[in-house]
Amino acid sequence: MTALTGQERRERQALPHLRELDWLMLVTVALCCLGLVMAVSVRGSDVDVGPMRVVKEQGSKVLAGLVAFLLAALTPLSLIRRLALPGFFVATVCCLLPRLLGHETNGAFRWIEIGSFRFQPVEPARFCLVIAVSWLLAKAGSGVTRFRTGFLPAMGITMLLVAVLALQPDNGNALIVLGLAATLCLVAGVRFLWFVPVGLLGLTGLSVAAMQHEYVRDRLTGFLDTRADSQVGLGLIAVGSGGLFGRGLGQGWMKMGYVPEAHNDFVFAIIAEEFGYFGSLFVLAAFTTFGVISFRLVCKVRDPFLRYLVCGFGLMICFQAAVNLLVVSGWAPAKGIDLPFVSTGGTSLMFCLAAVGLVGNAARTDRAGQSLPAGAHSLT
Repeated sequence: MTALTGQERRERQALPHLRELDWLMLVTVALCCLGLVMAVSVRGSDVDVGPMRVVKEQGSKVLAGLVAFLLAALTPLSLIRRLALPGFFVATVCCLLPRLLGHETNGAFRWIEIGSFRFQPVEPARFCLVIAVSWLLAKAGSGVTRFRTGFLPAMGITMLLVAVLALQPDNGNALIVLGLAATLCLVAGVRFLWFVPVGLLGLTGLSVAAMQHEYVRDRLTGFLDTRADSQVGLGLIAVGSGGLFGRGLGQGWMKMGYVPEAHNDFVFAIIAEEFGYFGSLFVLAAFTTFGVISFRLVCKVRDPFLRYLVCGFGLMICFQAAVNLLVVSGWAPAKGIDLPFVSTGGTSLMFCLAAVGLVGNAARTDRAGQSLPAGAHSLT
């Protein structure tokens, strides 16, 4: 049997990466198509909006997301590595701007508003946090298990973002950011012992600050005692009324002013109503597949920085989806978290697609054996 040349070996090693990325792209496209269909179904039923206007608006958001995807997929990772910390600090500062360029919505300042343009800065901040934490963990190398070199830098910048989000206040995203960074640190090898005292202290402080706001207390009360006329209660009615096969696309009636945020936070309830059990199962299976593919890529990527990037963005998408689905099903208090790729929020869609693009970029860079700048500790 003839020996394989170096080029043939690299091509054979690249095939598993390509197969995983093909499936990842397929799942992402399927969820984006579902989001476009549900946007027309929910918002297009409004006589003041109409389906054609919704197609144009949501289509422009998908197009912006595609541009973000291509930029993330084609940008050299050496540049992304150099901009990891500066980009994070800029994004964190932007989370303070809603106090100046936005107005209060449901007791919080979360949007930057300039004319008709609206932008939620927590989305790029969460995106940049994954890159910054991945860079710090990869830089720590074998010292990731130590407090000063592993835990402190990564969780230090995370707590900075958490504090800024608590000022808005945006407690739901603050908890997601905290859980996302902590999980990524644990995957990298940071000792669990460091999280116990700091985690208890941080959660206690965040809980005390959150309970100062009446709407937070109302959400917790509503979660413990779900009423039929509450947002979660109406969402559960929509989910249950779909039955096995659903009422049919466009035939749901809970979106007619009954379920608040039916096009955004509670779009899964309308999916369950119109497509039934099988529609709900498709959404669950799609995000489960996304998580499994991300895990398989994490196991195959060799460079630590690239591996943490893939892991972090896989966790980011799955965490956000899990929180949204738990809220709609009544297992968690309402938090105002979008369903990735499916909700109509343009900021969320753009940075979720950028995350997928960066995952593909990392996997392709790793399989090509391209070296990163000094400080990228390769396992090869």
